[in-house]
Amino acid sequence: MQSIAADGIDDATGVSPASVSSRPRGRFVGIVVPRMLRRPARMLEKANWRVPRYVGTVAVALLFTATVVGGVVIGGHAIDVVAALTTWSGLGIDQVRITGQSRTQELDVLHRLEIGPFPSLVTFDLEAAKGRVQTLPWIAEASLRKLYPHDLAVVIRERRPYALWQDGDKLWLIDETGHRITDAAAPSYGPLPLVAGQGAAERIGEFTALLAAVPAVAAHARAGILIGGRRWTVVLDSGVELMLPEDNPAAALSTVARLDAQSALLSRAITAVDLRGDNRVVVRLDSDAIAARAAFLKARGKAPKAKL
Repeated sequence: MQSIAADGIDDATGVSPASVSSRPRGRFVGIVVPRMLRRPARMLEKANWRVPRYVGTVAVALLFTATVVGGVVIGGHAIDVVAALTTWSGLGIDQVRITGQSRTQELDVLHRLEIGPFPSLVTFDLEAAKGRVQTLPWIAEASLRKLYPHDLAVVIRERRPYALWQDGDKLWLIDETGHRITDAAAPSYGPLPLVAGQGAAERIGEFTALLAAVPAVAAHARAGILIGGRRWTVVLDSGVELMLPEDNPAAALSTVARLDAQSALLSRAITAVDLRGDNRVVVRLDSDAIAARAAFLKARGKAPKAKL
């Protein structure tokens, strides 16, 4: 005999006789439920399955939400949405504290920050903003810090005017690294060292060190001209040019200082001192000195030389 459970499922076979007898013969094969699944099967059969109300509305709302979120992510607007939400929640940038600047306008700094229409402190990119701020001509370094919940701190270190560099018809104010700060230098920067020539700005430290080694000449130096990127010519305030060699220019400059101390070389009627030759100093006279020498030679019955 078969033992039929109250729920209509045979404990031995796991098949409901009613379902077997009700199906057309030869058309379906009875499904045998494994023993371990028979109790859960009986519980499922007894369950009263009913679809909750508004499940369709909830499903449509979820689908709509998923579509909107997907569109935002795919369209690259996720950061904008997060910025707007965090700004509205009270984490917006209400105040920007800028310190350390003296020659840089605060409006220029604010413009470089690019805070945007949703000034969220959460999504604000400090590194990108720092890079933009440091493109301002006077700024050597900037550090940015978020001060939750509302403030952004910007600390600036400005460049120090170090010298002037003449590039064609422009006169640039440069720092100690040769970085061009501005070509609208104020007259107050006139006492700074002046250099000219291609590449002279980047080698300003070399030129100032050269003058510092010979203070007697440095006191009268007005400018330095880099010739061919290889050697310096020092122009004195009297207009005399000291043409230095490529190798060991400091020693040549010391020679000039020694000759000036011994015989007042730089006070004479000369236009240039050429020190490019080995152990040789060539002095070029000015026009008045040349004319005076020519007259002297003529008086002695000698024709003046065409070139001295």
